[in-house]
Parts: sequence; structure tokens; C-alpha cells
Amino acid sequence: MKRFVIFLMLIFLLISCSKKEENIVAQVNKDTLTLSELKANFSNTEWETLGKEKKKELVQQWIKMTLLAQEADKERISDTKVLKQRIETATKKIKSNALLSLKYSEIKISENELFNYYKLHKGNFQKKIKEYKIQRILVNNKTKLGLVLTELKNGMKFTEAARKYSDEKIGKNGGYAGFFSPQQLGKTKAAKISKLKKWQYTTVQTNKGYYVLRYYDTRIKTIEKTFFEVKDEIKQIVLKNKKDELYQRLLDDLKSKSEISVSI
Repeated sequence: MKRFVIFLMLIFLLISCSKKEENIVAQVNKDTLTLSELKANFSNTEWETLGKEKKKELVQQWIKMTLLAQEADKERISDTKVLKQRIETATKKIKSNALLSLKYSEIKISENELFNYYKLHKGNFQKKIKEYKIQRILVNNKTKLGLVLTELKNGMKFTEAARKYSDEKIGKNGGYAGFFSPQQLGKTKAAKISKLKKWQYTTVQTNKGYYVLRYYDTRIKTIEKTFFEVKDEIKQIVLKNKKDELYQRLLDDLKSKSEISVSI
């Protein structure tokens, strides 16, 4: 009797362990959903990013789908020719997508490939930037800066002030410096200039001294983006091209090995 009880206990433990190994997360009548089956619909990265509530939602979706599918079996809808054909087509689609997914996962893209694509297609990666035509006065100390600002406030023309007070060569020509992009100006100067209206001026302290800056014209210029600006975009393009090439090669190879006939 004791041996029989021990035997039953062992059977119970084995069943418990089996269920634990399967890790069933949901059951509808005789149909079960294991964790591994649920995870099979996602890559490891996708699964890790899913929140707890989203996973619960997926389980509920499976339950609803299973209930309806079981009812379809009861009403023998699954036995109709049309549905069988749809199931067969769906199965082929899943298999073909799984094969392609496996093949695509083997694609490698090097940094050189990305850069070579960039060099060949630079003209496709452009952006428009606003440039400011700058006039400036550079002084080497705060006292002189105060003097310049006072003169400007009292009505002295900016060009005249540049010729009289600027400590750089272009001051003799009225401080006309030409067009500058925000990148060329630097963050501090660009931020201040962008807040000005045409002909207004502002001051900026730099390691060279104090600048009095204003802009009197703007233009929109089209320039090529840098490689690092478009690297991710190029990677997607190159990856798509490689997938398309792989897909076509795979089909051509399979067709060459198969007997295919079409009657429509």
C-alpha cells in the first residue's frame, strides 16, 4: 500500500513538473497556450520591450480567438473546402515568411558599404539651412564695449562704429563679414542672432573679446547632409536593397530546381 501511495506521488510530481516545464499561460477547454508559443510571435528584442499589460492583452486575444475557432470546429465550418484552402494558403504564407526572416537575419552590412553608398548618392541627402549676412564689431575689453553701445544708442551708424572701434581688420570695411550658417556661427552666436529682427544688434562674449553682431540679410541655402547625419537612413536603404536582391536570388534558384506549370 505504501509503495502504491509513493508511486501516485511520483506520478503527481512528474505531471506537475511537466506542466511547469511547458509553462502554460492560458487554457481554453483542451487547447493550451504556452509561454514559448506566445513568445514565438516576436523576436527576443520585441518580447523584452513588451510591457506586462500588453502581454496580458495578447493572452486575452488568444483566448477570444481560440473560443471562436473551437466553435467553428463544432459547427464543422473548418471542414468546408473554401476554409481548408484559406488555411493552407495561410500556412504557406507563415512558412515562407519564416524562411525569409531567417535568410534576412543573416544579412551583414559593413561601415564601408554604408559610406560607399553615401559617396555615390550624396545628392540625394540634402537639407536647407538659413544663413545670415553678418556685420560685426569686435572689441577686446568691456570698457570699450560700453563705449560702442553708447555710441550706437546715441545714433552712430553701425558701419561708422565698426570703422572707428573694431579691433579686427574687417572693421575698416564697416565690419561686413558675409554669410554664415548657424553651424559656422556656433551655438551661442546663432541662438542670439536668430532672435533678432533685421538690423537689430546683440552682444556676445568670446575668447577673442566682445562681439557686437547684427544681420542685415538672409538666404536659404541647400547643402549636403554629412554621412553621420544620414547613416541610419542609409542603413535602412542598403538593408532593403540587400533583402530585395536576396529574395530575387532565392526565388530564381528555387524556380530553376522546380517543375512549374501555369494554366491561367
